[in-house]
Amino acid sequence: MIWLITLGCILAYSAGLFLFVKITPGLIKRAFDEALFIGVAAGAVFGAMLAFGAIGVTYSIFGGTPGVRIFDGLLLIILGVVALRTALGAFRPRYGIGQGTYRASRIMAGSFFLALVAACVIVLILLFQAV
Repeated sequence: MIWLITLGCILAYSAGLFLFVKITPGLIKRAFDEALFIGVAAGAVFGAMLAFGAIGVTYSIFGGTPGVRIFDGLLLIILGVVALRTALGAFRPRYGIGQGTYRASRIMAGSFFLALVAACVIVLILLFQAV
């Protein structure tokens, strides 16, 4: 049963990464005061919640053993790198800064993903801190 939960957590983690990587380009194409911006941003937040939730569940199921801490640390590093790349992509989109994007939307989306990177670093430090 524990391994099925772990497999579900890995699937939720990958779904979370997929969500916020694929949703961000649609986020920066919308004005921040549109109603659809809120829905798209909620999808990105849900993806981040799935990714962080998977890390927390695996940590709590296995009781924080050293092997699980290393596994969760690797998941956090991957999450941080993907969030940093997504933030940089939001600040400087591939198809040009002035072409079909909104500056305020780019700043908001990029700031969210930079905050996600900061959260990854903080959780990574707390993960390996002596208890």
